[in-house]
Amino acid sequence: MHHARLKSQKRIVRSHGTVASLGIALALSLTDAAGAQETLNVATWGGAYGRAQEVAVFEPFAKKTGTVIATEIYGGNRSKLDALLENSETPVDVVDVSAAALDALCNSGLLAPIDADALTAGANTNGEDDFFPGAVSKCGVASMAWSTALAYNRKAFRTAEPTTIKALLDTAVFKGKRALPNNPQRTLELALLADGVPPASIYTELGTTEGADRAFAALNRIKDHVLLWDKTDQPMTWLVEGKAAMAAGYSGRLFRAALGDRNIGILWDGQIYDLDAWAIPKSSKNKDEAMRFIRFATSPKQLAAQARLTAYGPMRASAITQVGKHPVIGVDMQSFLPTATANFQNALRFDEAWWGQDRIELNQRFAAWAAEVRAAEAARAAERKAKANAAKDTPAKAAP
Repeated sequence: MHHARLKSQKRIVRSHGTVASLGIALALSLTDAAGAQETLNVATWGGAYGRAQEVAVFEPFAKKTGTVIATEIYGGNRSKLDALLENSETPVDVVDVSAAALDALCNSGLLAPIDADALTAGANTNGEDDFFPGAVSKCGVASMAWSTALAYNRKAFRTAEPTTIKALLDTAVFKGKRALPNNPQRTLELALLADGVPPASIYTELGTTEGADRAFAALNRIKDHVLLWDKTDQPMTWLVEGKAAMAAGYSGRLFRAALGDRNIGILWDGQIYDLDAWAIPKSSKNKDEAMRFIRFATSPKQLAAQARLTAYGPMRASAITQVGKHPVIGVDMQSFLPTATANFQNALRFDEAWWGQDRIELNQRFAAWAAEVRAAEAARAAERKAKANAAKDTPAKAAP
């Protein structure tokens, strides 16, 4: 999660058992009267993403309603989130969770149902229709989308830049290394997308023996050009340094890399997106105020305000057009939003539930393939080193 550092009006540090949490009290003023106001406990990711939420959502809500927002930072850690939800002393009223966590918590009966009719309407439509498909579910409302997309270094492709994800597999025209996740998740989807499988068919295809064979056959076409990354900062570092010509990375990091180096381009075709959503724990003591908060947080105006700071994609159409420029650096954010119309044409929604099923054989097959890739790269590196050492040991010829 990413972006700008902005201070909240009041901070309270609390510790609940083994879970250390940072509480942020956002009120209309820094007076003792804040203690008498209603408090809404919100569990969220924290970090730069959470700081953007403070500015775009928490502070405006506090000013508008007088409700104090006390945030509990769990950083996406499910065990910390579970501990917060089980804490009866300070029950959480609203949670910001991933799509996978939302489904799991909802299926476990730990979330209250969402009143879709209470959501803020968008331009010329009712609230639910203004959201993108799948954004509003039984237990949650998706606010932002982030994605895995391809970035490329323009210096590597001076004659022609890639325009579709098919370029990932075309090393004849688009030469150079490809940095891909050292994980079957998203890497196999990217391979099938690049091989021409439409997003709607990816998981059906990948669930068959023939589809899996097709994915690995596609990867084998670029096997000698693949670098596998484990840390999220590696692909953009390799791209900027010229070690890779093309790299799959997370959209927030692609945004920062493109800002820092004008040679970095982003290829949105075939992006794989995932969601963050607001939900109300069943144990919440303040469900009405929690729903009022979600209505506010997912309104087009606030979604646009948050997207201006984060480069995450709002999950409703009427918010996209309101995003505009970043308030600090003045960059037009439209080209960096995963859900912007031009970027969202051939997008695949990541299906973590699908991967959560028994995929042992697929995982083992990828692990074996990745081991071969690393071994081949190590062998090439050793050969280059040996040649370099041999060149140093060769005595220079005397001038005639």
